[in-house]
Amino acid sequence: MTDLTFHGLLKSSFVHFIALGGLIFVVFAMLDDTPSAPPPDAIVLTAPEAARLVDQFTATWRRPPTAQELEALMQSWAVEEANVREALELGLDRGDAVIRQRLNLKMQFLSESGAAVLEPEDAELQAYLDANPERFMQPPDIAFEQVLLPEEGAASEIRVLLENGADPATLGVASLLPSSFPMTPAPVIDRTFGAGFDATLAALPLNSWQGPVPSGYGQHLVRVTDRSDPTLPPLSEIRNRVEAEWRADRTKTLRESYTQAVLARYSVTLPDAGEVLNQ
Repeated sequence: MTDLTFHGLLKSSFVHFIALGGLIFVVFAMLDDTPSAPPPDAIVLTAPEAARLVDQFTATWRRPPTAQELEALMQSWAVEEANVREALELGLDRGDAVIRQRLNLKMQFLSESGAAVLEPEDAELQAYLDANPERFMQPPDIAFEQVLLPEEGAASEIRVLLENGADPATLGVASLLPSSFPMTPAPVIDRTFGAGFDATLAALPLNSWQGPVPSGYGQHLVRVTDRSDPTLPPLSEIRNRVEAEWRADRTKTLRESYTQAVLARYSVTLPDAGEVLNQ
């Protein structure tokens, strides 16, 4: 028959094990100097968080706060923290589109922040440049002549004169624009005539009067007289640009990976779009 007396329990190895475990727990609790977590109703501003308040004040006012100003900042922080907790307790965050949007943006920022600290090697950037040359091609320089047209309907008459050898400088509307441009980079052409003018010239045939071509000044007849081939600059000349594009791609990849991972944690059920629209 099993010994269930008090004396028998004292001799039990199971009781000895429980007692030893309890003793070890008590000893570790007495020796452990790790600060315990504050209770749920405690509002504690840590030293790093207080230092961040100082940094924010300094960035705004170009000087550090006084002790009185810092006390006011910390008190304001405590009031804000208390109000936020009360609002969350009341569920005021639920259904608030502004709060949802800000939380969503913060999570997206966290998912993309890893790309900001990446430091690519030149070999990696060169491989990226080789794989995406179209992003970094230097547009051709273009030489051309132009005539600013006076009004609609004058293009045909002026074109005939030009094709018969008339000097373009003597035709059209007088302006500060030269009638002839030597080999000119694309950015300069677009700054002079407006965005897209260079792209239009790049598609025109050589040595033939074409148009009208619109610009910020009006309508032009143009003749492209020379054009260089597009070139791909070496990495050493465009490293910053390549790195920026590389980092943007890495950011996009991290964002997409995060989105897939976070959605995989949930069972997502969405209504049929057609049924919603037909309601």
